[in-house]
Amino acid sequence: MKVKKGSNLFEEVRSQGSLSALCNGRGKCGKCKVQLDVELPLTSVEAKLLSVAQIKDNIRLACQHPILEEEVNAANIDQENIVVLGLDKGHVNIHKKKSDLLCAIDLGTTTVVMVLIDGSSGEVLNQHTFTNPQRTYGADVLSRIEVTLSHNDSCHRLIKGEIKKAIVDIVARYQPKSMSIGITGNTTMTHLWLNADVKPLIQIPYRPSVADVTYQSIRNELEIDVDGDITVYPPIGAYLGADILAAIALFDLFDTKKNILFVDLGTNGEIVLACNGQLYATSTAAGPAFEGVNMSSGCGAVDGAIDHFFNDRGELVFTTINETTPVGICGSGYIDLISCLLEGPLESSGYMAEEMVFYNNPKVSITQKDIREFQLAKAAIRSGMDMCLIRAKITYEHLDLLMIAGGFGKHINLDAAIHIGLIPNQCKENTVFVGNTSLAGCVSWLTNEKEVPTKDEISSVKVIDLAGSSQWLQLFTEHMMFEGGNV
Repeated sequence: MKVKKGSNLFEEVRSQGSLSALCNGRGKCGKCKVQLDVELPLTSVEAKLLSVAQIKDNIRLACQHPILEEEVNAANIDQENIVVLGLDKGHVNIHKKKSDLLCAIDLGTTTVVMVLIDGSSGEVLNQHTFTNPQRTYGADVLSRIEVTLSHNDSCHRLIKGEIKKAIVDIVARYQPKSMSIGITGNTTMTHLWLNADVKPLIQIPYRPSVADVTYQSIRNELEIDVDGDITVYPPIGAYLGADILAAIALFDLFDTKKNILFVDLGTNGEIVLACNGQLYATSTAAGPAFEGVNMSSGCGAVDGAIDHFFNDRGELVFTTINETTPVGICGSGYIDLISCLLEGPLESSGYMAEEMVFYNNPKVSITQKDIREFQLAKAAIRSGMDMCLIRAKITYEHLDLLMIAGGFGKHINLDAAIHIGLIPNQCKENTVFVGNTSLAGCVSWLTNEKEVPTKDEISSVKVIDLAGSSQWLQLFTEHMMFEGGNV
């Protein structure tokens, strides 16, 4: 694209909707790379975040050039891949037909997943996964709230536009007369979808503006000629969304007599404990490291992602998804990799003397910064787990079941997760990986298999606020260490 003299390079490229800007243009993530046809002056931030080869190729960070002194042609070289995953053909039980097609949407901070189901037969037709386009305004929900509060509805328009495009394609292909769409997601994501007021989410007493199920006409909201509604499911609180409510409903946690700890290894790191008929819940703001974001070679669980590392007679080897050429490392790969490195150059404190390169062209490596990002995510999750058990006055020995959810959860090496201290050793025999429960729960609501919890049930959840807790801070600091123990 051509960018005129005097323009803000970052804003011009971002306006095209494809710029990766995890730090929202603050010069911290190094992701907003553009290749130019002229050599712009190098800033100190670029000298730190770009390689020598990139600098020689006229690659710069868009955020570092707010006022261009000459016209340039810029190409965005760090676009996120949009991946369509073919879901294994399967069926779900339709308990009461609603429409010709059912579409469940998990509106994640980092990744959006849609699953399409035949409303009569229950056949799973397909699944569509793409990077949330709102990431151009930051990797975390607070960045997007900040943008929205500046009287900017860009986050709303971006996600609405991407979902509309997908639904238009679905309608053109399957030509349904009617359709039912369900949306789950964390509280911020559903508020941004609805274009609801986000200010109460960051102001005491931290309550959502939308607390009920919301119905929207597909025809009116998306301007698509098909009958049916969009159902946006309600949150539990400001930082515990419909995605977690979906998991609670899916596993009947309100009614269980067992002690069950549910952990979602997503950007917001939500945790729910069912104990003695009471639910305790918290959100840990773990960040997107488990999803491969903010990591120098990180990527999602796409073709070519390194998903496992292991030691083979002293040599570190890896596997990739679908056995294709490596493109980066996904969350499960990082768990394995750090576990392996603890047997060698990585200290339990997280210190590693130098970058380690595993593949060239493209370069796939792990740096000290990557280790620190992962430590923060791991410590946030584990300390949040501890706090739930402390509030319920039980220990890990009292748990009947530990459920680990997340888009890559089924691919985690349990021994490696225990080795690095993410999962307690006491839970080795009763840990299960349950995949994307937000999406599965949304499907269960659309098919009438499960009922949406009542307001009384939702209000009965005891929410644990970690902010300002000295006990949580102490636990967080302790869990920054990699345990490195035997399993």
